[in-house]
Amino acid sequence: MNSVRMELISFDLSVEALIGSLFALFALGAFCRSLLIEDVICIPGKSKHGWKSIKILDRACYCNVCEILLTPSAGVFCDCCGICSHASRPCTRKADKLFKCKEKWIHNEKTMRHLWVKGNLPLSAVCDECGEDVEEVGLSGWRCAWCQRCYHTSCYKRIDPKGECDLGEFSDMIFPPYTIVAARTRESVRLHLAGINPPDIENWEPLIVIANTKSGSSTGSDVVSLLRGYLHPLQVMELGSRGPQDAMQWAAKASPRPCRILVAGGDGTVGWVLNTMYTLNIKPLPAVSIMPLGTGNDLSRVLGWGAEPPSTLDPLKILRDIKRARSINLDRFSLQIEKSHYRLPIQRHPMKTINVYNYLSLGVDALVTYNFHKTRESKFYVLSSRIFNKLIYFGFGTQQIVQRDCEGLEKMLDLFLDNRLVELPELQSIVFLNIDSWGAGCKLCELCNNDDYAPKINNSICDGAMEVFGIVSSFHIAQLQCGVSKPVRIGQARHIKIVLKSVCAMQADGEPWMQQPAELHISSRGQVRMLKKQS
Repeated sequence: MNSVRMELISFDLSVEALIGSLFALFALGAFCRSLLIEDVICIPGKSKHGWKSIKILDRACYCNVCEILLTPSAGVFCDCCGICSHASRPCTRKADKLFKCKEKWIHNEKTMRHLWVKGNLPLSAVCDECGEDVEEVGLSGWRCAWCQRCYHTSCYKRIDPKGECDLGEFSDMIFPPYTIVAARTRESVRLHLAGINPPDIENWEPLIVIANTKSGSSTGSDVVSLLRGYLHPLQVMELGSRGPQDAMQWAAKASPRPCRILVAGGDGTVGWVLNTMYTLNIKPLPAVSIMPLGTGNDLSRVLGWGAEPPSTLDPLKILRDIKRARSINLDRFSLQIEKSHYRLPIQRHPMKTINVYNYLSLGVDALVTYNFHKTRESKFYVLSSRIFNKLIYFGFGTQQIVQRDCEGLEKMLDLFLDNRLVELPELQSIVFLNIDSWGAGCKLCELCNNDDYAPKINNSICDGAMEVFGIVSSFHIAQLQCGVSKPVRIGQARHIKIVLKSVCAMQADGEPWMQQPAELHISSRGQVRMLKKQS
């Protein structure tokens, strides 16, 4: 009887395991199908105008439909082709019927034609026929939405309007519509990006624009709207819920030709893009430039792109600066976190890895950043501006002068530089630098080099080593940012180990967290390509 019962139990278990396996296989299949559906980029079958407020253009515009001067509050323009209209439905509806927009893809073609737009020329327009300034206002003069060539009304009559378009000055940065291979999947009737056929354009290295519209108020949205008019509209995109994955598909499908990437955002957005490139193993590596929209923008400062976006966004200047920029290598460091319970036997948990490009720190500066991020993620946080963010940072920094939550940091950890235990003085923060810019532009290496009696530091962003500095207090941070003090020089190392004994605030490239006791390892893990602005 017992044997029969045992057989029934084993049968029930086997059936339950079989059902569980079937459900697991079904879930896996559904997950794989979802990946196949999501990992494609939709290509519009019919090109439509994308209307945005003419306030972005910062110049007088006339409606291409009714030819009346537009007021900033009532006017819109297509950020792809430049057609202007009243925001009211009659005008925009007629504009959609009367005027073609940029074609997103062209089937069975190896060349393309001009797309002419009448009037509303840029203020700096020069006639490509006679070489003189086009000072005509209103709906006079003509401009090609692809190559950006402009003509007087009289000069336009002397050219062939149906001629072949070579995409103009920025042809090496554009994905021509005829290079895009569109296809349909079984799961969808919509067209999707299936591939890129590289065009016969000298030094073709297309530019992919990724803008974080949550950074820098509305600046990210303005960057997207202005650059879509000069490039292929689909290669200029906002950072959505899927992150930079869609943008990386353009880079992957352009292989074996390399791409350039413009990241409009802060240091966190740049790190997100670089990490996605690394995770997806994009080859060849794209070269990344920066439009600084964050609060700190330390990497942007080092690479010459500035501490903040320009007061007036000039798409021509942005693209020309990227064309002239020089490609350099930047070290990628990995922070490996290994939690350990010191019992017998020692149990080691799986390691967590964080990529670091700019700097890593633990202590009071990371705690201030952590408190700031908690405030910014609150539902009561409604303002979004760089000045307001800096005021919040200042408030939390001032609070730490009184509270001193990170006092005695040197007793909370053991620090090993290239396998050598370092004896630490009294500190409230330790900073590990790859680039010489920390805390929104504070140059710690340069401050140390100003001391005539101290050995000089030759900081490099591609030598596989990190500079290590100590910070005494929150007030010391303020002194460093004012340039009236210098940090505590601890050393330089290629391999760094930290045995953290207590809970401590940490940050990597401005992204903070509270770290539990653990063993931390920092070492170089390859390099990425960046673009350095030429003065």
